[in-house]
Amino acid sequence: MSDRDNRSTEDSIVTILQSRARLTPDRIAYGMLDSRFRLSEITYSQLYADVSALADSLAARRLAEGDRCLLMFPQGLEFIAAFLACLRIGVIPVPVNMPGRHKSLERWEKIAADCGASCLLADQASAESLQGIISGSSVLSALPVFSTRVEEERGLPAAAPARGEIALLQYTSGSTSDPKGVRVTHLSLLNNLKQLERKFDFGERSVMVSWLPFYHDMGLIIGILQGIYSGFKVILMKPNDFMQQPLSWLRAISRYGGTHTGAPNFAYELAAERLNQLETAQTEDEALSLRTLERAFCGAEPIRLETLLKFKRAAKRFGLRENVLSPGYGLAEASLAVSTYRPGQPVGWLRLDKRDFRLGHVNILGRGNLETIRELSEEAEEVHLVGSGYVVDEHVLSIRNPENGKELGDGAIGEVCFAGPSVTGGYWNRPEETSQTFWREEDSGRVYLRTGDYGFRDANGELYITGRIKDLIIVRGMNYYPQDIERISFLSDPALRPDGAAAFSVETEEGEERVVVIQEVERTAIRGAACGRWARQIRQRVLRELELMVDTVVFVPPMQVPRTTSGKIRRGRAKAMYLSGEWDRAIGVDSRSDSEPLLSLDRHGGEAALADFIAGLIAEQLAVPADEVDRNAPFMELGLNSAMSLSVRYSLEQALGVHIPATLLFNYNTVTQMSRHLAAPSDSRNSPEAAAERKTASDTELDDLSEDELLERLRYELGGTNHV
Repeated sequence: MSDRDNRSTEDSIVTILQSRARLTPDRIAYGMLDSRFRLSEITYSQLYADVSALADSLAARRLAEGDRCLLMFPQGLEFIAAFLACLRIGVIPVPVNMPGRHKSLERWEKIAADCGASCLLADQASAESLQGIISGSSVLSALPVFSTRVEEERGLPAAAPARGEIALLQYTSGSTSDPKGVRVTHLSLLNNLKQLERKFDFGERSVMVSWLPFYHDMGLIIGILQGIYSGFKVILMKPNDFMQQPLSWLRAISRYGGTHTGAPNFAYELAAERLNQLETAQTEDEALSLRTLERAFCGAEPIRLETLLKFKRAAKRFGLRENVLSPGYGLAEASLAVSTYRPGQPVGWLRLDKRDFRLGHVNILGRGNLETIRELSEEAEEVHLVGSGYVVDEHVLSIRNPENGKELGDGAIGEVCFAGPSVTGGYWNRPEETSQTFWREEDSGRVYLRTGDYGFRDANGELYITGRIKDLIIVRGMNYYPQDIERISFLSDPALRPDGAAAFSVETEEGEERVVVIQEVERTAIRGAACGRWARQIRQRVLRELELMVDTVVFVPPMQVPRTTSGKIRRGRAKAMYLSGEWDRAIGVDSRSDSEPLLSLDRHGGEAALADFIAGLIAEQLAVPADEVDRNAPFMELGLNSAMSLSVRYSLEQALGVHIPATLLFNYNTVTQMSRHLAAPSDSRNSPEAAAERKTASDTELDDLSEDELLERLRYELGGTNHV
């Protein structure tokens, strides 16, 4: 009987471990690297013995099937034994990260209260210090703290293996809301492990190298549990060791013949930078080779085509083969994986028209795969997307209208919905949110997971993710994804920290959406902070690339932008902090309303200077000489579209240091009218004569338009659209 046939009768990951301990007792299950690259290993038989002993000890402490236990462990082998021991007696493990000293315990308190935790479980070295850390929390200090130290109980019978429906509670990262406990069932977990094995061609000869956090779904499921399911060796590292020495990850792959690994986008960016700095001349002992690598998956955060290209080129010098990089898409509510690529399957990319993309349309200008692309075009009117693969076997992927649930065709952007046996059992004790996120289709009876992510499929079925629905920024009917603004922001100057930005929009009293960016600054640049210059660079680049104006930029020290435990930017939390004034200790805040104006409205010859400036802005948009701009022709007749008009308006606001209502582009729609109005004293702008002039200018041009045409013209002049 094959290994796969064997596992078809198993009902949990612990029974699979039991089988491996019986059939291959001396095979290495896990190896743990410390900061000095020393390896501690454990075999399947040793691991199962530790799991059984700890399960008996936990049962002796009156933990019973269905109880919830918070697992607070540093990265180490003891966590694995503790997690599996809970499963063996039916206790529901709740993996969380270790809280730091002198840090807020709010997140841990919310999780403990939400799941009704019975206890905390920690490794022997951390149990005592953990009690001190949580002593100030009435919620956490009320829970007993157990360690993994096994105490023999005389006369105690061995704990009977038990298995409820739920394998674990995986708390979501909370990037947009309070953390919710995902009810990962044994059935959904085992099915997703089966799909991952098929997609990545895992087998007993595989070697996984992972530094991913154990409490994160990707680190737990594919970084740890996949090894037991598929029977291969896993080499583990601590996340902090990777962050301090990014090349240690690749050196571990090289030394131990890693065939599989994975990480978020930022890790490949860091690794590529270090590889490019690495001298090619290496001693034989230090030689770095990536030739054994078969699959390097990328997920858990937005994936950038530029990053994958950068890593591929840098790693190719060290033996990285073709079609090894594998972007993918998944989330805790799907157990883990939704889509990815099979070995040897090329990773697709698309080049899209940026303006159409902002309006929610997919207009493909070019396409290819990761292995054949040489350089990315830098056209301002284009955007590049990288594929996230094809849906896993036995499952259905559907793109739907998030408002009415109607299924959309290929090439249409909508909410990514996922159905199949890997879909989890909803949220712990949250029936309303469960019914909203896990909905049953009436016709088929199929339960679909609403992922909350925007995306589309091409004609080949390849999935492309475009952003989070809740994080989407909509300004004047145009869609902007915050990760695009954040990328432009931190790339605007070397003094700004990569992946250290949060972008969101806030509504003004007038009902307008204004864009705010929180940007971290490199520690070495704090002393001589040039916030004004950095803000101008950010605004200019965002305006040039996205035709969007950033209203306010808040500069903060490193690691101050709120993140989830898995490193995702918590934009909702950043926005809440901004609105409540919690950024008072920022390095600097630069708002357009506070900026030094580039032009004066009161100086002699102001109207003529303004007319020249406005004509220059229009000429720049139309790519014509300034003297060819007819200053008495309406903006629309000159050829300005809505995005161009928006750019002119924002450039005027920045130059003059004043707010310019969008309606001015409608009321004063020529260079002469606009410059005359802006140069006039503020009290005369609201005079009856000015109102009459506006009416005459508008009536002359609009008398013959119908009501619908007038509405459409107004939308156009305001830089808006009737399609969201």
